[in-house]
Amino acid sequence: MSLEPIGVFFILLGILTLRRGPVFGVSMLIPCMIFGSSAALILAGTTIQPAHLLLGFTAASVLTRPGTWSVVTARLTFPREGFWFVATAAVGVVGALILPRFFAGAAYVAAIGATSDGGSAPILVPLSPTTGNLTQSVYFIGDIVCFLICYVVARTREGLEAVTNAVVAYCALNIFFAVVDLATFWTGTAFLLDFMRNTTYTMHDDTVVNGLKRINGSFTEAAAFASSSMWAGSFSLRLWLGNIRPQLTFWLALINLLLVIFCTSTSGYVALPVVLAILYAESLLRLVRGGPLPRSVYAYLAFAPLLLAVIVAAVLLTPTLAETIYGMMQDFVLNKGTSQSAAERGMWNQTALETFFATYGLGAGIGTVRASSFPLAVLANLGAIGAFTYGIFILMVLLKPSIRPLDWGTIQLRAAVRVGCLVGLIMATISGTLIDLGLPFYMLAGIACATCDLESGPRKQMAEAIRPARAEVMG
Repeated sequence: MSLEPIGVFFILLGILTLRRGPVFGVSMLIPCMIFGSSAALILAGTTIQPAHLLLGFTAASVLTRPGTWSVVTARLTFPREGFWFVATAAVGVVGALILPRFFAGAAYVAAIGATSDGGSAPILVPLSPTTGNLTQSVYFIGDIVCFLICYVVARTREGLEAVTNAVVAYCALNIFFAVVDLATFWTGTAFLLDFMRNTTYTMHDDTVVNGLKRINGSFTEAAAFASSSMWAGSFSLRLWLGNIRPQLTFWLALINLLLVIFCTSTSGYVALPVVLAILYAESLLRLVRGGPLPRSVYAYLAFAPLLLAVIVAAVLLTPTLAETIYGMMQDFVLNKGTSQSAAERGMWNQTALETFFATYGLGAGIGTVRASSFPLAVLANLGAIGAFTYGIFILMVLLKPSIRPLDWGTIQLRAAVRVGCLVGLIMATISGTLIDLGLPFYMLAGIACATCDLESGPRKQMAEAIRPARAEVMG
């Protein structure tokens, strides 16, 4: 085991969490999810990221509080979200112990840890037990823990305000690390980030395409950064459309979504117009339903199409700019399907689907198969039963109504975290390789469920943190 210098800091932060309590712990845990290229510990060649390390301390702080277990067990009872989440984990973990052995050699798979000589791309090997069965099972159980502790903390008014601040801080940190990444690259001082870019995963932090540096931020590659920027920008945009801290959330949304464009990630280019269209349709639906709406909704409905028209006209009237953009589209979208990477990922998807049928719909167990699309990864690893339980969990997170009337701020926050979850799901469907959607998804899912059965308390609008002025809401 190797304890990294950055790991010492997070251990000290974890000890402080045990002293300060659950609200402080979750408030620190959420921003720490930004450190996607960092290793706090390296255990037998496996990276333990700062967020996962801090997750253990935060869980201990939350679950040792009096009355917490009754809240947790209630969330895990049928037919609540936690029940379906744990059922999914049970199917996957039991499958990881049994199915790779039972179906050994039944199919060829892109297995975790099996790579070409000197490369990082998985190669096809006969289906068999892998180290991924253990590591991915542990990570998935960690996802359940993250979901539960975020739910427990966010179901109180004080906790909900704290986690809202923490998610907004994450959105700001994503921009900060993008700026740092670009500044250190172009000034030749990228070595200054070595203390946090110490993961055992392959780093892609020095790639330049068409004169643009592929932005990594605090992640290992542009695709991971694009996913982070997409959900952070969409979350912020939905808060702005709800008139929640409009001066701050507008800029967080605008800059994060612009970073999706500049990071040159194909999945980001595909997801961005889809997400913006979904939010536009939701805004239209809110307008049709009537009632008071913030000025931001009217502004988005009016100026989004106009802005798109201006951008298209500017590009068409500027030949050099048009050529640059066309070249980027050729490289990252139009010709992506003919690239070696696309061929590889297409092969992963094909073998994942073949594995599903070769195992008679039972799947091969968590961590056995790598795909290039979340739904196919779920089918290959969890089988039909696991896909059903996982699907019920996700649908309940996205669609379950509240059990009691909520104030304006909480309604808008719930919509924002659900948009964040939806964006994570879209990004994973485009290019996700595993069944793990990442800690931010389960953090947002926990907050979404907490807003559905928020503890009764003083009818304050989550203090000043997310209270819109009534006059502004009316537009």
